Amino acid sequence: MPPSAPRILFVPASGPSGSGEVFRALALAHALRRIDPESELHLLISRQARIAHDPVAHHHLLDDTPARAGDQAKAVIERLDPALAIFDGSGRTRQLGAVRRRGGRVVWVSNRPGRRRRAFWPQRMRFIDVHVMVGQPFPHIGRLARALAYMHRVELITAGAITMPPGTLPPDLAEAVRLRPAVFVAGGGGQVHAGRPVTEILHDAAERFQAETGRPAWVVYGPQHRGTPRPDSAVRTIPALPSETLAALLERAELVVVGAGNMLSNQALLAGRPCVMTATGGHDQPARLKRLAAAGAVVEAALDAGTLADAAIRLAQDRNRRKRLMEGVQRLALSDDTARVARMLSALAASRAIRS
Repeated sequence: MPPSAPRILFVPASGPSGSGEVFRALALAHALRRIDPESELHLLISRQARIAHDPVAHHHLLDDTPARAGDQAKAVIERLDPALAIFDGSGRTRQLGAVRRRGGRVVWVSNRPGRRRRAFWPQRMRFIDVHVMVGQPFPHIGRLARALAYMHRVELITAGAITMPPGTLPPDLAEAVRLRPAVFVAGGGGQVHAGRPVTEILHDAAERFQAETGRPAWVVYGPQHRGTPRPDSAVRTIPALPSETLAALLERAELVVVGAGNMLSNQALLAGRPCVMTATGGHDQPARLKRLAAAGAVVEAALDAGTLADAAIRLAQDRNRRKRLMEGVQRLALSDDTARVARMLSALAASRAIRS
């Protein structure tokens, strides 16, 4: 590899539950690889996240989340000496400082209010070059935040969805999906509700949907599910799928029942299929779900197997409702800004320098 190839490090929030930040990092890594095949890409994640190795980047496993394994993460950062580090929802100030003190550039990615506010702490802002605020509509930033950003010379960028483009389905799924199944996906699969894995709650809903409608239902368990898919279930179970394969599956489903996580909800909206959505965990999900339901883009349902099944059954039986939902998605005009953000990252990595 040429010595001039930029070294880019992704540090997404990661742990035993929730994987949206990791898959967002991988989506950007693939986009960067398309822009510059010579770039050297690295991913710093918790081994508890149980994310399958993606050859687009070198994986560096931590014993805990990047925030909790602070010293271990800082040591990897110092060893790699990246030209650019992208912190998504996670990152100690000393980790950001370790990048900047060696002349690297720092990007902070936020998709929820709490993580956005942390980026505006003055002691952290002095190490940030660009703050990418993901989400639509964009929250009001406010005069104080803009003044702080101006004072610390932080560039504020807004972005819609960051996700992998749909790929191709493996032959067995490509053949079976012609039956137009209802696809149930909680997300990464590590969430627990009322003492039960969320994926099992969705599986119960899928079984009832299939039994009452006679239509096929599939459940994607996700990489962080700790249990075993039910071998005797009439519902088709899929342990986990790469992000691009999941996007392709959602596009070809009759309808989808999904969690309201940022990454998964964006995938469902971009797929343009009638959608039942439920909050499966995370402080940001209820507000996102309310907003999307109010816009007429999704059907909101509580995280309960019977409630989810009833909502999916009614949607399957109401063609006009399905049409109105797809029209609601079109009105949202969700933009896929993956390529635009990746171009910005590529240019920033090439401009490695310490701000005065």
